Amino acid sequence: MKDLEILRELAREYAVYALDGRSAARKESFRAHNALEIHRPPVLVFEVPWGEYDDNPELILKTQDPRARAMETELRRAIFQFKYFEGDYALHDYYRVPVVLHNSGNGLISSENIIEATTGTDIVAHQYLDIIPDAETFLSKIKTPVITYDKEATNQNLSFTDEVFHGIMPVKKAGVGLYLASWDQIPRFHGIENSLMDLYDDPDYAHLLISRFTDNHIAVMKQYEELNVLDTDPLYLHCTPAATRELPVKDMDKDDITLKDVWARAMAQIFAVVSPEMHDEFDLQYSQKLFDLCGLSYYGCCEPLHGKIEQLKRFKNLRRISITAWADVDIAAEKIGSNYILSYKPNPAFVALPDFDPAPVEAEIRHVLEACKRNGTPCEFILKDISTTASNYTNLTKWVETANRVIDEYFPR
Repeated sequence: MKDLEILRELAREYAVYALDGRSAARKESFRAHNALEIHRPPVLVFEVPWGEYDDNPELILKTQDPRARAMETELRRAIFQFKYFEGDYALHDYYRVPVVLHNSGNGLISSENIIEATTGTDIVAHQYLDIIPDAETFLSKIKTPVITYDKEATNQNLSFTDEVFHGIMPVKKAGVGLYLASWDQIPRFHGIENSLMDLYDDPDYAHLLISRFTDNHIAVMKQYEELNVLDTDPLYLHCTPAATRELPVKDMDKDDITLKDVWARAMAQIFAVVSPEMHDEFDLQYSQKLFDLCGLSYYGCCEPLHGKIEQLKRFKNLRRISITAWADVDIAAEKIGSNYILSYKPNPAFVALPDFDPAPVEAEIRHVLEACKRNGTPCEFILKDISTTASNYTNLTKWVETANRVIDEYFPR
């Protein structure tokens, strides 16, 4: 079969899942969820170690052209997820073609040592070396990124995708989301240990770093706005439900899109080990400058935030707080109340062994549901950061089944 024939066959199967009504119903459920209504919590699985399943017949690529292979990968993985660990996974009723953007960079090039995994996953361990040891070196290297919109490349991708999906489902351009993680970026150039020690030993330099990275984020955000390439129709905001009743869905070819139309997301994962006051001083006050430009915001990732909820209340448009498996969910739910979504990130270690054990998953899900029930807190379960499933995707199938079985006790279907 030729590349086009292979892709069109997959596109037909993809369209069945995208257009059969489940996705539309879930999108409406996401809107209610993001309006802080208490209803059945969404269950989603992302950041899957796909490399562990490369030899699965349903995931083996058959096309030859690089662009065709990229699309084939996306189609096969979406279909595979619907078949085996669907949860509340949803697709748009059109196929999205991301706009092609070029970023000139911030002038910094990381230097690192890497230890690769042995299971086939693309997860690797990084040791980042310090290329900006002092303010003078940093200021001599740092630049403000320049964003350019490659309309020609975007239109070429649209034409290619139109050919694949012609007569099957619509194709539309998709914009860019805002992922604002300065303290994920700074350690890549300064090292994790140095970045943390500076908070105490050289706070002026730490403030200089975060201030300049924040300024760069603002510059990039405003360029996205000027180029009219922000995404107003996301289904997900870094793995969590993003459809809302409050933010408009706009056509980037017809409407002016502003930062106030979109979500922003920030975090400071290395700050898991710092005090609430230090977290506020070195990140939250800077994140507020970014969030204030946008419509709604989501804070956190893998850093335990149960002891920092009061500090997070400085964000007036905050809608979702990430609560990791290493946080105290009882304290988190009590502090969050009904004011925000408790975005729970279950422990991915429970899917890492060759033989899946449902007992710890049941206990974890039930614990979260009980805490949220006591406090009237809307919640969601987002299994992500999955480094390995011992090359056994059925662990994800069983995890979703287990989570839903426990949720059924609280929210019968």
